Amino acid sequence: MRPVARFAFVDGLRGFAALAIVVFHIWWYEPDPQPALESAHWVIDATFLRVRGGVQVLLVISGFVIAYTLRRTWVTPAEVFSFIGRRLIRLVPTYWVAIASVILVDAICRNALGLSSPFEGEVTVSRVSAHMTFLQDVFGHDPLGAGMWTLCIEMQFYFVAVLGLGFAQRIMPRSSTNDPRPSAAGLMLVFAPVALISLFHWRSMESTDVWVTHFLWMFFLGMTTWWSLEKTLPRPVFAATVGVALVELYFDAEWRYENTVALATALSIFVAGRRDKLGVWLNWPWLQHIGKISYSLYLIHFPVCHLLMATGWNWYGNDPTSVQAMMVMAAAFFASLVAGHLLYVLVESPSARWAAKTKVAMT
Repeated sequence: MRPVARFAFVDGLRGFAALAIVVFHIWWYEPDPQPALESAHWVIDATFLRVRGGVQVLLVISGFVIAYTLRRTWVTPAEVFSFIGRRLIRLVPTYWVAIASVILVDAICRNALGLSSPFEGEVTVSRVSAHMTFLQDVFGHDPLGAGMWTLCIEMQFYFVAVLGLGFAQRIMPRSSTNDPRPSAAGLMLVFAPVALISLFHWRSMESTDVWVTHFLWMFFLGMTTWWSLEKTLPRPVFAATVGVALVELYFDAEWRYENTVALATALSIFVAGRRDKLGVWLNWPWLQHIGKISYSLYLIHFPVCHLLMATGWNWYGNDPTSVQAMMVMAAAFFASLVAGHLLYVLVESPSARWAAKTKVAMT
């Protein structure tokens, strides 16, 4: 695989995934009565519900990107601190603005418009504090917004990835002291056992769904995809990983859809990389922009959609026709895109630049 300046194909997949999640939440959370759902053809309903798989796409992409990001990193205590700090600087401001937006929408709906709240329960200091520190699920708080739970899992994965890489570098280092990449055996010894337990055991346990162990297999698929493309892992190892995934798909009907989406994502990235198309495929300007703002869009769409759809339903006497419902939902979709763009420009992009400057300052 030749080096590329930017993984346009991965950004395109990220953009599609973000759009799919927005569509799913708009469709799934359509207020009662549900005239659009009731009048829609079953194919449309099934399609809109199935696009929830965008979450699995994002998990695999995250594994791929983090493995790529850490490819030249000698993991030391200082580097662990630096890496986690940069991720927090990059992600937290946008996340906090999204939390504030949901709380603001709640206040507007309850106190000004007399509409339903975007979440159940009251706003308390402990609840908001748990959300701000990515611990709401761990402490058993109901979510303030759809999709925020994945940020908790994502932060846990960063620790697993950087600490696991550091461990692999030390137990089975390469012969060259100038190459920070662990040996293939070291990587598989550290990551493969827990990934397999995740796939065959933890994934089926409700008690693990607040921990990264529940989703570790999907992150692992993304990581092994990068390691194979950069030839840290031999191709047969990646083929064996795919084979294990296929076996699991055959026997596990409950999670077959989610795991199929994850495997298809990893394979598509692998094929694009093998054909030197990671910088070419899906390099469409509109989709690349969606991919660029996908994090902001993912976080902000829920409060925007709730406010517009609750207001729209109220405007039509809480009993819109199917056409009126579709118009309101379309307005919510496009308003989400605008809000995602603004959040990216005003908060996420400056945060990313700040994180980049922090990295330069610490090197």
